[in-house]
Amino acid sequence: MELSILIWFAVGAGIAAGAFMIARTAVQIASVAYGVMEKRLDPRRATWQTIGLMLVIVVALVATSIIAGISILALFQTIIDTSGTN
Repeated sequence: MELSILIWFAVGAGIAAGAFMIARTAVQIASVAYGVMEKRLDPRRATWQTIGLMLVIVVALVATSIIAGISILALFQTIIDTSGTN
């Protein structure tokens, strides 16, 4: 029982970490846009930084989706196993 609680805690921590990465990267994209508006950052360099940050968001979304999908499938499997229906 304790092991399953720790596993679900790890799943929740993984999902929370993914959400944090997405939010933090979005803030960094806004910072790049502000730098361009204030003429502190070259638009070409800002474009490449934004592309890199968007790739980070996509990777975080995919990783979070995989973690959430596997945990949902595990939860459904547990419900099916306890219901006695095969």
